[in-house]
Amino acid sequence: MLARIATAVVGIPIVIWLTFEGGWSFFLLVLVLALVGLWEYGRMTHLSLLLQLWGYAVASALLLTLHIHGLERTGSVIAIAVSSLLCILLFGFDHYGFDQAGTALLGVCYIPMFFGYLLLLRRLPLGARFTVLTFGLTWAVDTAAFFVGSQFGQRHLKPDVSPCKTWAGALAGLITGSVVFLLAAPFVKLRPGPALVIGSVLGMAAMLGDLIESALKRLANVKDAGNILPGHGGILDRFDALLLVAPTAYFILGWWY
Repeated sequence: MLARIATAVVGIPIVIWLTFEGGWSFFLLVLVLALVGLWEYGRMTHLSLLLQLWGYAVASALLLTLHIHGLERTGSVIAIAVSSLLCILLFGFDHYGFDQAGTALLGVCYIPMFFGYLLLLRRLPLGARFTVLTFGLTWAVDTAAFFVGSQFGQRHLKPDVSPCKTWAGALAGLITGSVVFLLAAPFVKLRPGPALVIGSVLGMAAMLGDLIESALKRLANVKDAGNILPGHGGILDRFDALLLVAPTAYFILGWWY
């Protein structure tokens, strides 16, 4: 727990500072998160080195395009990425099959693509505030679910995926998401009603994102995706909820504003 708190004390101010800084500083933060997350995913799923390198290249190109052009030219990047993956299968069909190619493609769609929505969220009006709020809500939901679930949780949420997650923790996370967005409503120029609804939806997205990562780790038969963050595990362990919250926040807030 001390290592967990120390990592948070050091890491959270850095993330918040880089988010408000924006520009290339924030892009580099997202790029590092995506590449390290892909590295953890590749190690967890035993991807070949060539497919891991393919993933890093696609992730870098995709995030760079999102940072410079937004969604405008991402279709071209995706088409080139899939074409290059098919070429790898063509010239290495003795070594790679559908399972390896599918695993590599899922990793790119799941990690850098979802992290990329942080860049899109940052481009919205009040984007810096929304992005910081998205980080904060995700951390608050995760913390509330952990402490309430460990103290009061008895009924498991989905024991075949994660034996530690409980309905009490999920309810605490949902309420926390609503409260965080309600308290931050003046900060992002929202009325209390919409703030409560958006906070609830993002709280549910955080819980679902956490469960998705737990399912992937269960399929890979590992406890943690990595150990780069003392007390937290890996990037995917710490930012699993954010991977689903970021696109959800972008679509809701992009439509609202």
